Amino acid sequence: MNNKIKKFISSTVSYHDFREAIHIANELNCGIEISRFGRLVDIEDNFEKNKKEYKAILNDFDGKVTLHGFFSNLNIAAKDPLIKKVSTKRYYQSLELAACFDAETVVFHTCFNNLLKQKKYQEMFFLKNIEFYKEFIEEFKALGITATIENVHEPNPVFIRDLIAAINSSNLKATIDIGHCNLHSDIPVSSWIKEYGIMLHHMHFHNNFKQEDSHSSLLKGDIDIKSILLALKELHLFPQVTFEIFDKEELYESVEYFNLLCAEIGIPCS
Repeated sequence: MNNKIKKFISSTVSYHDFREAIHIANELNCGIEISRFGRLVDIEDNFEKNKKEYKAILNDFDGKVTLHGFFSNLNIAAKDPLIKKVSTKRYYQSLELAACFDAETVVFHTCFNNLLKQKKYQEMFFLKNIEFYKEFIEEFKALGITATIENVHEPNPVFIRDLIAAINSSNLKATIDIGHCNLHSDIPVSSWIKEYGIMLHHMHFHNNFKQEDSHSSLLKGDIDIKSILLALKELHLFPQVTFEIFDKEELYESVEYFNLLCAEIGIPCS
């Protein structure tokens, strides 16, 4: 059983310079979360080429690896069969990359539209996700990889919690993105943590001022980071933590601040 928070940085800190992202991860003694794999405009033409290049760079990396699955413009619950088809393809490509890169975890969005309040839409979206994940998660089980579902526009944890409960697989867990919680939810992150409990496997840490998804330094926003760590300690939860911070200097100061808070509170991390 894991009893330490494992730290990762997102490769978005260097945009598409993956080698530089690995260098930063090594400097910060963190794992790497591969995000925005390749450029979407040429993903079809360069998927295999990029996969080989990333794999070659990872050969010299001793840290842990996680992967942020494809998400842009995708919807596995879409009514349009072509949108659903390409969405399914990208999800399976994400799993293919995770297996190639020996990633422990893959993060997916729900692509839920919280502006659509109709009960019928919400029920359909939920059932279509159950239908998809019941089959999809078996692939993760066979490979020993954990899939997680991340909140983006969700106003509360209910949809993701209920979906994970319905699938009932140890290979499907939750990711809490604290910046997204701050933007789209009136519920404090500590309550999201308590709602998920042992379903919580992974977190994205960044900050903002409730105005935009700025992915700023932990010291640049109105999220109380210490209260989140105290909630984790109270529940004896030790999720993976990815610093999803886009500016290099802000990333460095955030990791330092996080380490100091963990030491102060008494939370082991590596």
